[in-house]
Amino acid sequence: MTHATLTRAAIAAVAALTLGACASPDEEAASPGGRSQPGSDLAAEAGSTEVEGPEPRLVVSDADSGRVDVLDLATAETLHSFQFDTPARITTVKDRYAFAVDGAGGTVHVVDGGSWTIDHGDHTHSYTKPPVELGAVEGGGPSQVIEGDDAVATFFDGDGAARVIDFAALRKDSIDVGTVVETDDPHHGIALPIADGVVASYAAADGNDSRPAGFEFHPENGEVPQRFDTACPNTHGAAVTDTDVLAACDDGLFLATTTAGAWTSEKIPYPAGIDAATRPTSFRGQGGLPIHAAAAGPADTNDGVLIFDSRTRGWTHVQTPDRVVDVAVPGDGRSVFAVLADGTFRVYDTTSGAETASSRVLAAPYDATATPPVVVVGGTRAYVSDPVSKTVAEIDFRDDARVARTLDVGVAASTLGVVGL
Repeated sequence: MTHATLTRAAIAAVAALTLGACASPDEEAASPGGRSQPGSDLAAEAGSTEVEGPEPRLVVSDADSGRVDVLDLATAETLHSFQFDTPARITTVKDRYAFAVDGAGGTVHVVDGGSWTIDHGDHTHSYTKPPVELGAVEGGGPSQVIEGDDAVATFFDGDGAARVIDFAALRKDSIDVGTVVETDDPHHGIALPIADGVVASYAAADGNDSRPAGFEFHPENGEVPQRFDTACPNTHGAAVTDTDVLAACDDGLFLATTTAGAWTSEKIPYPAGIDAATRPTSFRGQGGLPIHAAAAGPADTNDGVLIFDSRTRGWTHVQTPDRVVDVAVPGDGRSVFAVLADGTFRVYDTTSGAETASSRVLAAPYDATATPPVVVVGGTRAYVSDPVSKTVAEIDFRDDARVARTLDVGVAASTLGVVGL
């Protein structure tokens, strides 16, 4: 199979992305041992080199082992392979780090993907360094990683507790846990860092159900947690923005909002026709956007795509020609991407739900007994794994969902992440 190779200049161009606010003082602190571009107004981090533009990398986890690879997207070269004890799923954090959750639970390996970009408003700085594991976060039982605005939280079911790491610590190559949020009992829970604290789930009162029953806000200053009046039975799937926390419950969408330090919560009904078999169980979004997308139920009972706009509190229910396996949202928030069981990649308009483009990305239709494909967004490209053929399709979604190239990754990729943008 012949594969296209993009130059670094081309990668930098297609990776153009609206980035976050200007760097914090911690990001801008000069560090010895780094190399900056001539005339740069920002010192390079120790061990890094400033480059002309973003050099994105693809992080790939293997469904069958503990292998996690970091690939240079300009050359498709594997820069480093990490070998962990058991299969891991990847959560990309701050467009730079990959939190690899141990498949057996209890350990979360923190990998620095070694490529990142800092936005200064009228210009940006991009850096690279070799990928490296920074360390591991330890806890009891299965775990869930969720990124907030200034921190990332890992909830460990067996402890009923979350470990929270500030981004400032990560930038200093430290995974020191800054805050530990403890709930009453072990349960299959989640924690979402937001504002000046953490919104964490709590266990059902009868103790017979391992799933959460609702949420409470744990202030950063250690004050008594505030429990929300709005319950959330059988919580599965959550997301966090600058001011909102949302979670999928059996009886609707839990939405908690903070305004001037005060919290309110409400329950928003699902669209007509959505029931326990077709409710969301995970959400995808982009930092700073109010748009969240979810498959309407798991693949075996799926009924299309659900799109929620936290500004309007409104839903769009997209009926798809086949079952949805995974979804993603690009940085402009105007479209939603879906990988269908028929092996196609589809683009849908966020507001109308109309299909605007499609392409074939899987070698064969999805077999429910196999590892499901996943889709992630990196700048102006989307990446879709095909675990059966052990490849990843790179899609130019601005060009009628054209498959720009196919990467032979050599593993049945179960999760993907893009860093460096």
